Amino acid sequence: MIMKQDESGPDQGHPIQVAARRSGLTPDVIRAWERRYNAVDPVRSGTNRRLYAETDIEKLFLLSQVTRAGRRIGDVAGLTIDQLKEIVAEDGEAAARVGGLPASPARGRTEGQYLEACMDYLVDLDSVGLESTLAEASIALSTPVLLEQLITPLLHRVGEEWHSGSLRVAHEHLTTAVVRSLLGTLRKSGSAPATAPELVVASPAGQRHELGALMVAVAAASDGWKVTYLGADLPAADIATVALKRNARAVALSIVHPTDDPNLPGEIEVLGSALGGEAVILAGGSGAGAYAGVLAAAGGRIIEDIPSFRNELQALRMP
Repeated sequence: MIMKQDESGPDQGHPIQVAARRSGLTPDVIRAWERRYNAVDPVRSGTNRRLYAETDIEKLFLLSQVTRAGRRIGDVAGLTIDQLKEIVAEDGEAAARVGGLPASPARGRTEGQYLEACMDYLVDLDSVGLESTLAEASIALSTPVLLEQLITPLLHRVGEEWHSGSLRVAHEHLTTAVVRSLLGTLRKSGSAPATAPELVVASPAGQRHELGALMVAVAAASDGWKVTYLGADLPAADIATVALKRNARAVALSIVHPTDDPNLPGEIEVLGSALGGEAVILAGGSGAGAYAGVLAAAGGRIIEDIPSFRNELQALRMP
């Protein structure tokens, strides 16, 4: 059925943003569940927009509850609304018997429980389950806790298990793709006041890993900074041009690999010289220590972790 109306509403159906807000899922997860599992079948408007009926949203909400309680979306996507309601009721009764809260099986998860759920989905190469779990965590946890106590440990654990041979390259790439997507969404979700200080975030030339840069961009945005995110592998002269144009108070660099790039010291020198003390260089990442000397000479500071980065930003805001 193709609907001709472009206006949304109870009679025409609701746009995906409304379905996402009411169900507690992200638009990306909803689309993935439609595509892979036929969880719901929205109609299309004359302009090809998805429009969700009340029953679609109700089913998505119930699916979000049962999957957050531990079930796999592939096992429950084909169930009816009544069947899903029975499962939710059974879960509530079981939670009550062991002293849990029956209201919502998603509430009360610790960061460790989110981490284990992420690892379970990852081992199965279930990107939708991983996306859904991280999306839920991004709502349930504060941004600092999400970054410091879930995403950082997840990336470290995946890296360790990949190096030990417990996980394959595909597992590492899947994690990187899902986390990058989430961080990109979080980075765009906030809005800083016009008077907020400016920060430029980038990975310098030769540095192609951008998760660290995205994480500090999200952390800074959550602390009220206006962030200009430039991505990975950017020449120092371009980073400096943007920082000066934006009157940035600081430039955050993510340095991971390689740790022996013969060209990077020169890039750091160019950046420090071009900034001329107008903006502070804050460098973090597992490879930053390898360039400690040239960073210090350029007036830069090495940041050990997200909490230290946030402390530096707080200090820079002081008059």
